[in-house]
Amino acid sequence: MLFFDYLKNLDAHIALLQKKIKDKHILFLVGWCVRDPLLWLEKKPTDIDFTMAGDPKKIDKLIDKKWMSYFMTEKFWTMTLIKDPMKYELTPLRTESDYTDSRHPDIITRSNDLLLDSQRRDFTINCMYYTNVPYKTEYTSLIDKKNIHKYSDDETFLKRLDDHGYLYIKDLALLIIQDHKHIAKLFAEGKFDADHAKTMLKSAVVFTLGKKAEVSKQLRILIDPHKWIHDSIHKRLKAVGDPDKRFTEDALRIIRAIRFATVLNEKLKKKWEKSIDQAGNRSEEQQMTFDFQKETWISVKKNHALVKNVAKERIKEEIMKAFTVGNPFSFIALLDEAKILEHLFPALYATKNIEQPIRYHPFDVYVHTLLTLFELQKINKDPLVRLAMLYHDVGKVVQFGAYADNLSKEEIRAILAGPLNHRRSSPEYAKKDFQALGFSSKEISTIARYIANHHKPEEMLFTKEENVEKKVRTFFSEAGYEQAMNILDITMADRLGQYNPLQNSSNISDIEKLRTILKKLQKQEWQFTMKQLAVNGSDIIRQFKLKPWPTIWILLKKTLARVINDIKKRNTKKEIFAFLWTQMKHIK
Repeated sequence: MLFFDYLKNLDAHIALLQKKIKDKHILFLVGWCVRDPLLWLEKKPTDIDFTMAGDPKKIDKLIDKKWMSYFMTEKFWTMTLIKDPMKYELTPLRTESDYTDSRHPDIITRSNDLLLDSQRRDFTINCMYYTNVPYKTEYTSLIDKKNIHKYSDDETFLKRLDDHGYLYIKDLALLIIQDHKHIAKLFAEGKFDADHAKTMLKSAVVFTLGKKAEVSKQLRILIDPHKWIHDSIHKRLKAVGDPDKRFTEDALRIIRAIRFATVLNEKLKKKWEKSIDQAGNRSEEQQMTFDFQKETWISVKKNHALVKNVAKERIKEEIMKAFTVGNPFSFIALLDEAKILEHLFPALYATKNIEQPIRYHPFDVYVHTLLTLFELQKINKDPLVRLAMLYHDVGKVVQFGAYADNLSKEEIRAILAGPLNHRRSSPEYAKKDFQALGFSSKEISTIARYIANHHKPEEMLFTKEENVEKKVRTFFSEAGYEQAMNILDITMADRLGQYNPLQNSSNISDIEKLRTILKKLQKQEWQFTMKQLAVNGSDIIRQFKLKPWPTIWILLKKTLARVINDIKKRNTKKEIFAFLWTQMKHIK
C-alpha cells in the first residue's frame, strides 16, 4: 500500500508558491517530491520540482523574487527559487523532440498540456503530478455513500482504478486520476475545471482508509498518467512509453535507470529494517524490491553503447549518488550485466578473469573486488573510500601479466619493487579513469591516496609487537584520524572479501586492534604533523648551510619519524639538530 496520507505535507508548498507566483494557472508538484512521500521514504521533502502552464517569460515577471535567491536558465526555461533549507525548481509544461546527440533535445516547445509534458519524462516513477484546489462544501454531498469501499488489499484497489480510470479516497479528500480523457478535461489549458470535478465525484468509486476523516480545506488531486501506482505496488521500474525512444533521446537515462533501482532499494531496505515488528517479522510487501520491467531492461542492454555520448560531468553525478546513498555493489553488478562497465570503469573491467594465487584469493580479481566493495559499504559510507575500494587491485592485471613460469625469487622481488607492483600502478589507473569521468583533482588525489595505502595496516601488523603502537602513531600523523580510519576500513573489507576457505580471512581481530590503538591515540594525543616540529625547513638550511633542495624534505621526514614517538622530550631544537647531525652523512 502506498502512503497517500503523506501527500498532505505537500499542501504547504503549494500554498506558499501560489502566494509568490500570482498566476491563474494550476501549480503541479512533480517527480520525486511526490514519489518519495508515497513510498514512505521522505515525509517532508525540501527539494521541490513543480510545473505549470503559461508563458515562461510572463511567469518570470509574476514571481515575487524578494523573498529568496532566484535565477533562470533560458534554454530550458527552468526557474530556481532557493530559501534555505528549501529549493524550488519550476520548469513550465513543455514538449521535446529530435535528440540528435543522444543528450539534449534539439527542439523545446512550450505547452499547456499536462499529458504532453508527461510523455517527455523518463520513467513512470518520476511522472506523478500532485496539486490541490479549494474544497467546496458541495463536493461532500456529491459522493455516493453507498459506493464506499474499505481499502482492504492492493489488487482490489488497482482493479477499481483500472475499471474506472479514477477514484476518490474520502479520508484524505484525494482524487486519483489515470484516465487521460478526464485529465485533459479537468486541466484543459492548465486551468482547473470545477464543473468537471463535480461530474467525476458524482460517479467516483470511493475508498476509505479507515481513518478519521478530516475537514479538508483542499480537494487533493494526484495525477498518474502512466500508471506508476501499478508499477509501485508491483515493484517495477518502467520507462514512459517506448524505452528505446526514451534512451536514444537521452542516453544518461540508461545509467539513471540503474542508479534509481539501486538507490531506491537501498532506501527502502533501511526503512524496512526500522519497521520490523517485535517478533522480527516483515510483511511480504516490505521484503519486495524494485526490479526492471522486462522491456525496459532489455532496452537498457540494447542501447548500452550510447552512454559514450553522455557528458562526463553528468555520469559522475550519477556515480556519486549511487556510491553515496545507494548500493554500490548492486550498481556495479548491474553496470556489468548491462555491458556499461567497460565504458565507465575500463581498468576495473580489465580485471575480469585475472586469476590470483589460490592460497590468498579463491576468486579472480574482479569478483574479489566486488566482494570487498560489498563488505566495505556495510561499514563506510564515504563515496571516495568506496570508489578507492573499487580500484584498489586494478594494477594486478599488469603485475600478474609480468609473471612467468619458473621466476626466481629475485625476479619476483624486482617486479614487486618496481612500477608494476599493483600498490603503485593501481593509483595511476585510478587517476586516469576518474579524470575521464570528470572527478576533481582533489577527489582523484584522495582516491589515489587511499589505494596507495590500502596495505599499510597489514605492514604495521608485520612489525614486532612492541613497535606496533609507534607505527600506528606515525600512520596517524601522516594520514590524520579520519583518513587513517578509512584506510583501516578498506583493509578490513579487503580481508573479508577474500572469502578464503584455506585461510581464516574472516578473522579481523588484529585490524580491530589497530583501530583500538588509533582511537586511544586520538583521545590521549593529537595529530602531530610536520607543522608542529620545533624546526622548519628554513631552520635546517641555516643551521647546516644547505641549499633548498629536496634533501630538506627528507631530513624533515626523518625528524618527524623520530620526534613523534616521544614528542615531549624530542621536539626541541637542540634534540632535533643533534639528531640531524647523525643523519647528515647519509644524505648526499
